[in-house]
Amino acid sequence: MLSLTIPKVSQQLLYLTALGILLTTRLIAQSGPTRVFAPDEHIGFDRPEAWGLKYFASASLLSGLQPPEAPEGYRTGSVNIGFEIGWIPALDAGQQLIGFNGTSPEDLNKAPVFPRLVVRVGLPNKFSFVAAAPPPLHVFGVTSHLFAMGLERPLVIRPAWTFSWRGYGQVGSVKGAFTCPGSVLAFTPGSAGNPTACVSESADAASLRYLGSELQFAYRLRRTPKLSPHLAVGGNFLDGVFHTHAHELSVLDETRLWTHGGTLSTTGGVSYALTQRAAFTVDVFYSPLAVKRNATAPVTNDGLFNVRALISYSFR
Repeated sequence: MLSLTIPKVSQQLLYLTALGILLTTRLIAQSGPTRVFAPDEHIGFDRPEAWGLKYFASASLLSGLQPPEAPEGYRTGSVNIGFEIGWIPALDAGQQLIGFNGTSPEDLNKAPVFPRLVVRVGLPNKFSFVAAAPPPLHVFGVTSHLFAMGLERPLVIRPAWTFSWRGYGQVGSVKGAFTCPGSVLAFTPGSAGNPTACVSESADAASLRYLGSELQFAYRLRRTPKLSPHLAVGGNFLDGVFHTHAHELSVLDETRLWTHGGTLSTTGGVSYALTQRAAFTVDVFYSPLAVKRNATAPVTNDGLFNVRALISYSFR
């Protein structure tokens, strides 16, 4: 009768190899997701998730904040550089409850302000090209990769007032930990402090794309010529996408939600000529935004109201 004899050293090696494979398998199962959840869904323009996209896209609209006309008038090749900053009002707990059709909270109170550089270049026939972008830096827990541009032109010019038009659009996205912020990781996945069962910070992306057009009216005060009050009314088409990238307990959430629709916006403010070339402009902005907070709630208006400011300088 034959027998297969395995040396003692080989037995130990086989045992250690099997143990290593078992431990590695368990570590992989515990450290990473075992299932990918990746629906791609079009949602209604009044759903809570869509409202969040509308809210922050509206905060970045390239509207209003028209600096006063340069002393030389409208000239081809003129350059105006400005720095714009807009206030982003903090959302309360109910407004942040937008995930899964209004049933899951998201961390939306990241940046309290929206800063960006604005450049205007004079074109022939009194047109001006406008470009604006925030710094592509990781600030307040978000990284912005947004670029807005537009064309504007006065339609009617009178000694005391000007009636103008502007068309504009934006592409790009904002990235941050919205669904799984670092603040929830101290709590047990699935608990009240961590209801979405996050196991690490998410890397979500919100695309804030839009096209819009507005009409502007500016008035030059005769007694105080340095002051120029102005009003603007605009219509916008918003195309938003929210792409989740969140490691949750045994799941990698790659949900993609997209929506589109129209909004209205209004601005009103005043420009003050600091010098012949430098000016300070401040506007109040409002856009009504419809939202249905949950499946059984009525559609209500929860609009964006904020204040924006621009300091600008004309080089030629």
